[in-house]
Amino acid sequence: MSDEERLLESLITYLIDDQKHTMRIYGHGASGKSTFARKLQLMLGEERANLLTTDHYVISGTYRDLLSSKDFPHQKVTACLPAVHELSSLERDICALQTGLDILTIGTSWSPSLRLSAQKPILIVEGMSAAFLPKNLFDLSICFYTDDQTELKRRLVRDVAVRERKSEWVKQTHLARREQYRRFYQIYEKDADLLINQSGDHFLVEKQRNIEATAFDHF
Repeated sequence: MSDEERLLESLITYLIDDQKHTMRIYGHGASGKSTFARKLQLMLGEERANLLTTDHYVISGTYRDLLSSKDFPHQKVTACLPAVHELSSLERDICALQTGLDILTIGTSWSPSLRLSAQKPILIVEGMSAAFLPKNLFDLSICFYTDDQTELKRRLVRDVAVRERKSEWVKQTHLARREQYRRFYQIYEKDADLLINQSGDHFLVEKQRNIEATAFDHF
């Protein structure tokens, strides 16, 4: 059994206990978090687990032109900065689900709007935005990261096929993304209970904090 399969099994043991759970899965772009979150939801069962993706809470490129970083004044700001996210709206929607209110997710050209039911006991919040929210909103935090080349390779596949971006644009923006990730986003990795390195073809679980659940004892 691979490390990824062991972690998925441990998470299922932790989450299926007749209690309400809210967990976050975050990390930089193309770190593998979305794929893992979807696998977890399917293994838990869509009737039991909501998946709230946070891409919809990222401010669009046009409005980002109004912002400038003193550290990288000639670069367009990326989603590695908290100011680029509608965090109050995201926190409102998470709290709504936690307190028994259904929500409609924000639709995009590649992801239609969905109704999330507050009756489901498990909420998985996935995406870069989740890193900037108060840790006490969640009972478990998992962060993913990769090396430079793995991120670029994955973004070339995903952004061109799914988000209709030009491959040259992806390559041109890659350096800025990595620089801003290291400067602004990497510091949030310390807040994770589990840190996952998915560089290359590897899946390495790096445990950052003690988790009070015997299901994780072997990590």
